[in-house]
Amino acid sequence: MKKKKKVSRRSSFEYRDDRSRELLEVFNRELGTRPFESVKSVLGRVVNMPSSRFWVSEERAFRVVSAMLRGKRDGGRCLLRREMYEEIARRCESMREEHPEWPLCMCVWYVVCRPAPKFYLSVETAHTIITETRRQCIRERMQRLQHLLSA
Repeated sequence: MKKKKKVSRRSSFEYRDDRSRELLEVFNRELGTRPFESVKSVLGRVVNMPSSRFWVSEERAFRVVSAMLRGKRDGGRCLLRREMYEEIARRCESMREEHPEWPLCMCVWYVVCRPAPKFYLSVETAHTIITETRRQCIRERMQRLQHLLSA
């Protein structure tokens, strides 16, 4: 009898590359301002800096915020993620007061695409993302260089 392969339930995050790129840019900028500071303390500042948007898909945010407003879910066990969804829900409630004709999905879309107060990432997660993004940049540079040398 064959064993079934374990299938991951996690879907790929559609904004992963954009978030990684922005996080790396902010990290490099902050590292440049204080070059002798430890990476961990720089990352501690970076994750609490404003971000260009909430790094969650509009669909996922809608499902969670809708459930939260119905009193069915608290946003998950991860404290930072819960904090992010609570901030999105607060902003959606104020949007609904300003625009009562807007459906919740439009309010969520509007809020998620606006600047966020921080990245809502742990220092460890940010370090992992930055390390992987740097490695990817190096791989891409090496591929371009090999392509130029072989031409």
